[in-house]
Amino acid sequence: MTLKHSGKSKKWHILAAAIALTCSPLLAEAQRVALKTNALYWAAATPNIGAEFRINRHITFNFEAAYNRIKVFNIDTRGAAITPEVRYWFSARPQAGHFLGIAGIGCDYNFVHNGKRHIGDLYGGGLTYGYSFVLSKRWSLEATIGAGMAHCHEMSWNKEEPQPNSANVKEWKPIPVKAGISFVYLLR
Repeated sequence: MTLKHSGKSKKWHILAAAIALTCSPLLAEAQRVALKTNALYWAAATPNIGAEFRINRHITFNFEAAYNRIKVFNIDTRGAAITPEVRYWFSARPQAGHFLGIAGIGCDYNFVHNGKRHIGDLYGGGLTYGYSFVLSKRWSLEATIGAGMAHCHEMSWNKEEPQPNSANVKEWKPIPVKAGISFVYLLR
């Protein structure tokens, strides 16, 4: 079951992804493009991939996407998320050392928690901090954490009750925007 406004929301998700994927390579310098995956998401059975493009000596654009579909025992969850982020690197070498970022998040979800079903989507943003440990010329390990606010638009009900016809939860909430230990491979 999808929300009545979800077509509008999905159009924004598709538009954001299209802009990010189209414009990022145009803005990036030829010197640094990285592919990455978040090990914490994999530990939660959530396949994910990301790309980071160098804009200049201190600025990069990071884009990550994740998908989750688990239905095992009492766990029933589905979700997809995108997180674009602009990062400022403090070192003279981009994609190494400390960084601060401004991240956005868009997510579509459907899960059961404590006997209550939640179906909806959220969008928001926040600040991130991280550190990239250089392992070799091409490989690095990146630790990231971030917090912010998101607007949730969902249907929420006890599993024994009938599903509501429209969203009954519409509110802003503080959320963790990002948490990760990512393996990063520099393409060039």
